[in-house]
Amino acid sequence: MSKSSDTEVNRRELMTRLAAVMLLTGASTGSESVQAGGHTMPRDVGYPPSDPELFKAIDAVLSKTESIWNAQEWWRLPTEIWDREDPTPIYVAEELYNVMVGWDILDRYIFPPTKNMAAFRWGYSNLFVKYLAPGVALALYDHWFEIKVRDTGPMSTPRHGFDRVLSIYNLRDDGWRQSLYAQCPLGPDTYARRMAEKLVGDDWDEFYNEVKNKDLRDPRLKK
Repeated sequence: MSKSSDTEVNRRELMTRLAAVMLLTGASTGSESVQAGGHTMPRDVGYPPSDPELFKAIDAVLSKTESIWNAQEWWRLPTEIWDREDPTPIYVAEELYNVMVGWDILDRYIFPPTKNMAAFRWGYSNLFVKYLAPGVALALYDHWFEIKVRDTGPMSTPRHGFDRVLSIYNLRDDGWRQSLYAQCPLGPDTYARRMAEKLVGDDWDEFYNEVKNKDLRDPRLKK
């Protein structure tokens, strides 16, 4: 089977699963709004402008984080990105039930005896920042990752994921340092819907512009 055929099969499988999720949850797929806890929210909510200088500073920290991950040099994160002066750093990992608080557990999470990660790629976008107090800043952004673990079974297949992230940074003598990193994944039905949207090809707009004004009725019915 060709790669394009594999992609089409994957899309059909995902859409079948997505339809089942929608039927079970009653989730809205309309373009105008989405239902959230009984409230109607606009689908696309833009962020207000960020402080330009703060944005530039935090964006530089995230860019460095991205470079460290993509160089597979994750051991640099605790000393070059995290705030070692904060005695109770917080890490909310999507794959763990419990929140990690303090260097004892964070260092064991980042520096396990054997790293079960064969390769990891990370990126971010859609950054918004604001001051919480003098020398304390919050960052909100989207991130994506691709990971391959050291395994010979089904889990060895590279996987992709995406989240919203909340981070808090403290201003130290050597710059802004991260003291909280919290992944905020979407709920299952919302995640499935968003994944289905992400699978749409980059050429969709071009294709849609070609067909949107066509008369799509069966020619036999036009007589």
